[in-house]
Amino acid sequence: MEGRMMVARLPPIEGGRTISPRAGQQFEGLTGPSYKLDDKIHPLPNPKSLRPYVDTRSGDVDTWPAHASGQAGASTTLMLSKNKSLILYDEEAMGKPKMIPKPRFLEQLESYLKKELRALGVTDVNANELRLQAHREVFEYLIEDFKTYKPLLSGIKNEYEMMLAYQRQVIRELEPLKQMLVTVSEQCDQKIMSIREEEKQEIKDLKAENKRLLEKIQNMQNERLDLVAEVKKLEDDLAETYKNYRDELDSKKMLLQEMNDMRDQKDDLMASKESAEMEAQDDPVTLKIALRQAREDEKNATKRLNDMITNYYDVIPRRDFETLEAKHNALVESTETLKDDFDKLKLEHDTLLDIQKQVTKQRDEFYVELEQMKRASTPRPDWEKCADVVSGGVVRWKELSDGKTSNDLVDALLSEIQAGGPVDSGGAEYFDGQGTGPSVPKYLRFDGPVRNRRLGKRDCLLLIRDIWREKAAHDASKAEGEKRDSMADFLDTYLSRRFAMEQMKVEWAYNLHDACQKYSSDELVGLFWGVLENNVDEEIYHDQMTKIEQLLNQLTSIDVEKGNPGKITKNELISGIQTVLPNVDEESMAALVKGAELELDAQNAEEIDYKEMFKEDDEGRFGPFLDEVLKWMKQDRLNFGEEVKQKLEGSSKVEVDEMKQLVMGAAPNLDTPQLLKILAWVYETTPENVPSAEAAELSRAIERLQNCHVPRS
Repeated sequence: MEGRMMVARLPPIEGGRTISPRAGQQFEGLTGPSYKLDDKIHPLPNPKSLRPYVDTRSGDVDTWPAHASGQAGASTTLMLSKNKSLILYDEEAMGKPKMIPKPRFLEQLESYLKKELRALGVTDVNANELRLQAHREVFEYLIEDFKTYKPLLSGIKNEYEMMLAYQRQVIRELEPLKQMLVTVSEQCDQKIMSIREEEKQEIKDLKAENKRLLEKIQNMQNERLDLVAEVKKLEDDLAETYKNYRDELDSKKMLLQEMNDMRDQKDDLMASKESAEMEAQDDPVTLKIALRQAREDEKNATKRLNDMITNYYDVIPRRDFETLEAKHNALVESTETLKDDFDKLKLEHDTLLDIQKQVTKQRDEFYVELEQMKRASTPRPDWEKCADVVSGGVVRWKELSDGKTSNDLVDALLSEIQAGGPVDSGGAEYFDGQGTGPSVPKYLRFDGPVRNRRLGKRDCLLLIRDIWREKAAHDASKAEGEKRDSMADFLDTYLSRRFAMEQMKVEWAYNLHDACQKYSSDELVGLFWGVLENNVDEEIYHDQMTKIEQLLNQLTSIDVEKGNPGKITKNELISGIQTVLPNVDEESMAALVKGAELELDAQNAEEIDYKEMFKEDDEGRFGPFLDEVLKWMKQDRLNFGEEVKQKLEGSSKVEVDEMKQLVMGAAPNLDTPQLLKILAWVYETTPENVPSAEAAELSRAIERLQNCHVPRS
């Protein structure tokens, strides 16, 4: 605190009396009396300089009567303000008179303390370094003036100071632990989210299966209802048909009755005619008897006819009855079959629900057992990490590790390391700050040592992936035509937003810088490092992402045209690649197809699941197929640079116009702003200064051109 502010010493007490030994006569040496002990003479100082009994002499230190504490009370009062803070009020400011005056030295100490607190603006009673410093100064004055109690008071003060220093040291040591706790918490949250995502997919599949079964059951119920409705309709049709039949039968019977009546009338007429002709010959008595007998016969016939009409009123033909009965039996049998199928499906559905519950329970038990085994067992090595240090990447490592045991994998890895591989050195405990000069990148401007966190490759890749994602969102928020921020400037903004503490921001900046240098042989890290150092055009990364998205869309459209089965043939894969990447030659196409087969383990398969080839792992890495695509795009840029170099063979320098003609010949569809941007990158200038740019060294220009995105047809 002495460096921050200087507190003035207390003014001397006015008056003739002194209250401190410092106000007495100065020490003039051992000029007083002496005494002899063991034949040795021991001189003493002057009695006036010692001032004995200074603490007990009357008049040197003002006394305060014991009863004053009961009458005077506290000299200050704590009050609660409107904003819920404590305020220290003086008795004099509140209008309370002093009943008994205090000692002058005490009044001066209190007056000095109040004045310092008001000057520092810390009158509110709360924890504050400035208030502590003011009270520390007053306490030091008190210790200096009371010589008798100085050792005790100094010891008390030293104990408090040591405890404060210890507490500050503990707080400084706990700060990194707090940051580490936050990092571990984020990792745990990410792991929990990944587990939830896996379970979510499984639950989603089970729900889909359940929904499909419910829909099937609903369809069968609808079919059953349709059949019931059809049976009811047939019954209604049968009743209507039977009614029509009865009506026709009644009409037929009435017609027959009318025909019989007419026949009877005809017979009667004929009989009357014959009787008239034979009347003269027939006997009247015989005729009466015949007439009576005929009437009785007619009466009996009418009775039989009425009985038959009554008895067979609702009778249908046997042929129609048998036809309707056969239809009814067929419908009943079909209904019974559907009912049995429904009961079976319901039983299967209940069984599937029970199996799902059992599987869910077993999954939870297996997960708990897995976590226990992870904690209790030695973790198996992740051999896939070896692909990062083996020349040839994932494809090369899969060829080396296919079908081999752990011992064989160790031998293969040792052979690759002996052939030449990256060596990870631990490095120093601290980095040296590069300073704050204008030549230092903005995110590295710092003076002093920076702690080396020894950032691993996986953490480096995760951080790079998050930086790319944030920068894409940041660039998308800019207005159309506005210039994109450089990666170095955006990285400073990103770290400032991600880490609130300046020290943490600087540590992550230097550790990321060191990790990018260390793992620059990796494709993803090397691309980010080149963009960060302004050695690689950022448009290369965006072009890679665009080409991958276009390739996925093209393969998806081919899949949709086939009815969306989710798989395509190898010939369709080749067709999609040729549509998006028309410059791929046969050798590169074979490598791309081989990468797809290796990733999906589908060398002999007729169709491949193309969507699996576009998935990323937790580090943001692609599979062998997309690695081959990115490798071809990089080789295509290098080949283009070599073609330009051959056309300029024999020249040590290349002019702007020559480079412009070559770029326009390779990409005739470029507009003027794009062309100026490419030339500005090659000649390391701005688009406005391209026409006046000086000729560049051929090797440097070709290197810049190979690291630039030129959208060729």
